[in-house]
Amino acid sequence: MTATMVELPRFDPADPRLLRDPYPVYEAYRRTDPVHWGIATLPALDGSWFLFRHRDNALVLADGDTYANDPASVNRQEAVPGAFQPVAHVFQRWLGGMDPPDHRRLRAILAKAFTPRRIAELRPRIETITASLLDGALARGDGRLDIVGDLSFPLPMAVVGDALGVDRADWHLFQSWAGDIAHAVDRSGDPDAGRRGAAAIQGMVDYFGPLVARRRRQPSDDLLGAMVAAADDDGQPMREFDVIAIATELGVAGHETTANSVAKAILGLMDQRASWNRLGQLQGHRVDAAIEEVLRWTTPVQRQRWRWARRDTRIGDRDISAGSAVVSVLGAANRDPEVFSDPDRIDFDRKPERHLTFGTGAHFCVGSALARFELKSALEI
Repeated sequence: MTATMVELPRFDPADPRLLRDPYPVYEAYRRTDPVHWGIATLPALDGSWFLFRHRDNALVLADGDTYANDPASVNRQEAVPGAFQPVAHVFQRWLGGMDPPDHRRLRAILAKAFTPRRIAELRPRIETITASLLDGALARGDGRLDIVGDLSFPLPMAVVGDALGVDRADWHLFQSWAGDIAHAVDRSGDPDAGRRGAAAIQGMVDYFGPLVARRRRQPSDDLLGAMVAAADDDGQPMREFDVIAIATELGVAGHETTANSVAKAILGLMDQRASWNRLGQLQGHRVDAAIEEVLRWTTPVQRQRWRWARRDTRIGDRDISAGSAVVSVLGAANRDPEVFSDPDRIDFDRKPERHLTFGTGAHFCVGSALARFELKSALEI
């Protein structure tokens, strides 16, 4: 009997199945059409290339010479939705939207603020915040824990807000703004979502502007103060606007990703109860390795933002034209059976160091150590 190839429909990032369980969908494309011309989330584009294999994603993420982050670098600035145009100058100054040489210089400055020592010093505060949230849930006396409402949603905003000097009374504003921005990115073709997302970005800019100016006049030891100090110490002061823009990026990325990873980790471990029980028995470096496996399995950011082919190139057996949008589907890469055997199982004995949850190459997530601490704190307590 001859096997017949099933032709898949164009991949649609808005497919509701991706909210319920994306992994069978990813597997179908990875097996049949791993470098796939699918439906673009940006209305101005005819389509985008979606990557479902680990090796293709790793190649593109690491190759900044061939794939740009800023659409303007390949004359595709018109791809930015109209609702976002008024704030495009903000998110194109996020680290995730920059290309060299600016990215290289600003990332080197930020690395001085995100030192292992500074992140380690945040850990007692993270543990205190986590314990406080759980104590608050227990104090209700109803015997219930809302994983999202009581823990995964408020935790990262409390941690990032605390680190960036956001007043506690304003944390709810940042939670709302982060949600609006994430929704706008996921629904970039929806004008109303785009307007709310653009308003949220502007709200963050207006909030951080006075904070950054104050840190420059009155240095402080929080993360925002460290960013300003590191920029000034470099001898080429980071523009105040760049500090503001990157602070908004941290406010969004630091909230949304950790909220997703904590919630998905707890639900996944409860479903795979043997792994849940074993996690409590691990010690030392085995705990850190387990956190990496959980990060692989959860993949809180399922798709990265668009990258843009600077020139005609080739991925797998597909020709990619200059100016084309290429999207890394990290959730598919982290469940690729060519790299991770039995990938849907949480396995603390595997070596998950090749996961792409934080990307790879020059744009590897600068806040990865902080995200690890938050997830570890939530699972240990």
